[in-house]
Amino acid sequence: KKGSSEYFYPGYLNIMEYENLPRFLKFREAKFDAFTNLRAQGVKKIKSNILSNIKEKILGTYKEEKADSFQKYRDYMKEQSDEMKWPKDLVLDALKVSKVFRQDEEFGRQMLCGPNAMLISRVTSLEGRWAGGTVPDHELEGKSVQDVIGDGHLFEVCFDDLVGIPHGGAFSKKLTGTAQTWYVCLADCLLYQRDDGKLVPVLIRLENRADGEPETWWSPPSSDITDLNDPEHLAWLYAKMWFRCADLSVYSVCTHYARGHATNEIFAVAAYRNLPNAHPIFRLLQPHIQGVIAVNVQARAVLINPGQNVFALFLSAGDSLKILLHNYYQTFDYADLNLEKNFEKRGVKDIPEYLYREDTLDYWKYIGEYVSEMVNLTYPSDEDVVKDLELQNVFKDLVDSGFHGYENGAGFPRSMANREQLVEYLTCVIVNISVFHTAVNFQTFTTYTFPPNVPSC
Repeated sequence: KKGSSEYFYPGYLNIMEYENLPRFLKFREAKFDAFTNLRAQGVKKIKSNILSNIKEKILGTYKEEKADSFQKYRDYMKEQSDEMKWPKDLVLDALKVSKVFRQDEEFGRQMLCGPNAMLISRVTSLEGRWAGGTVPDHELEGKSVQDVIGDGHLFEVCFDDLVGIPHGGAFSKKLTGTAQTWYVCLADCLLYQRDDGKLVPVLIRLENRADGEPETWWSPPSSDITDLNDPEHLAWLYAKMWFRCADLSVYSVCTHYARGHATNEIFAVAAYRNLPNAHPIFRLLQPHIQGVIAVNVQARAVLINPGQNVFALFLSAGDSLKILLHNYYQTFDYADLNLEKNFEKRGVKDIPEYLYREDTLDYWKYIGEYVSEMVNLTYPSDEDVVKDLELQNVFKDLVDSGFHGYENGAGFPRSMANREQLVEYLTCVIVNISVFHTAVNFQTFTTYTFPPNVPSC
């Protein structure tokens, strides 16, 4: 199905049921059974909780449990891990995070090394969204804000994808027994790179635009306030929690699902439709695109289907997937898939301890070298690339069907002019499917399992 210029959603294979996929696009049966069983366990757990709440409401025995300390949350995590048989090493990592999550240094570390580490950018001016806020002097180690900006040590993380999203909670009564409003708050954060290289938050902007409320500004308390239960410490903690709540909505729908899954399907469909199995470029791509379409068909059936929207069960912005995806793809651009260009664009090539950058650039280099060798082996000259009509049809299809209606095809080339251009495209595709998805997917348990670290709604 062609991409939508109205909703800014890219093209996808118009098959809604996994069973209707051709055999070569399906998983091995063992993998499919594992997915089905895991989903069944989750659904069973949710339904059990819902039925229990309804029964207790009818009998008048319902009592809402309140976690009035962070230790109670940890205890609950341990209970759930035993019941659900979660991997013990991941549980231990999540518990470690739960013990340090209040520290500003840990907050900064997760901005650089967490699942959503690809949004941070260097600040060159405090005009625009930051004009109404003030960074406290005690947070900049005696420097002025302008000096810090001049040194290149001020950064921001902003969640503009949430603009226009109404509050959620449509399924809250079914889940909890009580109708709730799950507030969607616009949130932005300024972070300062200290002299010791650590990154810490120094200013958070929050705005409940859905209710027409003015923006509010939050900053860390001064160092002489040491009691963590002091109102200033608690206010700063709550501001960070509101920011991380926004973070989770953007991560789940935009970073993980949209870029890590939906975008990859365009590459897969274009390759399958236009390249024969024996084509050298198809053979290069096939190990990476195998399974991409099958995963997304399942997602459209059981995760983002309007009748079975799993995101609406735990995300404040989960009721508004269409708007959120629209916002993300409005600014999506092919150039951002080139990791080297993207780090340069965001001004983060030299920020210390940015492990996401260091690790992904290593893979970018090695994969790019391998792809270059394969391309040069296949095409002795640039003219050979131009004359390969099957290959050229991939990019025409990508723009005409995958990004139909997008201005300039979302930056994707409609044809390949030389080997260098082809190497860049293939490297972008392979890295996005493998390296990028791995980076955003496999830290979720450690980072998101302890609710106070990243509240979902």
